[in-house]
Amino acid sequence: MTGISKWLRSHLIPFKQNRLLQITIAVFTALWIIAAIRPSDWKIWAVENSLLVAFVIVLIVMYRKFPLSNLSYLLIAIFLAMHAYAAHYTYQHTPIDDWLKQLFHIKRGFYDRIVHFAFGLLIAFPVREAVQYFLKLHRKWPAYIVTFTMIMSASALYELLEMWSAYLFNKKMAAKYIGLEGDVFDSQKDMTSALGGALIAIVIFLILHRALNGKNNTIGKNTD
Repeated sequence: MTGISKWLRSHLIPFKQNRLLQITIAVFTALWIIAAIRPSDWKIWAVENSLLVAFVIVLIVMYRKFPLSNLSYLLIAIFLAMHAYAAHYTYQHTPIDDWLKQLFHIKRGFYDRIVHFAFGLLIAFPVREAVQYFLKLHRKWPAYIVTFTMIMSASALYELLEMWSAYLFNKKMAAKYIGLEGDVFDSQKDMTSALGGALIAIVIFLILHRALNGKNNTIGKNTD
């Protein structure tokens, strides 16, 4: 079994024997705890992490019926770690943003756009796994199209949840939480970032699909 196949079939490994998944969970938990220590704004941190906690709970509930591959969980953990890091600094004042502002002589932070891009790029693979399992879409293009549609729908839904969470929790901090920073098209640009990440993910899927098919054909010829 190739290295890629092991990663893709790791959902068959019982949790107690799945060392990589255990390490992924332990590292993410440690990073989340560190990010939870003295955040810049407790209220904004709580709102940002409410969605993260809800997402983790969904993953835990789903694990018994539909465990994802280790690769999917690793990609999810990376994305959530990026989100937790940004939530610590309320997304607008991360050290990465300070560095980018100095490097490119810009006033607005762009780390939030990086996170939205990462959502499209990193979450596309777990979504594709779920699409293949629940919808039984194993043909290439239908699976890719549905995956792309779900990523963009989730991106739009997040923008709506972000707005309503800020509005319902505290109207005064809504603009700060949403992070418009004077850009009236901030939400649309965030979704465009997710779109770019999703498209790149699909290109990667196509490259891997061709590479794996070519390798399988070569192995089949050698066997004959």
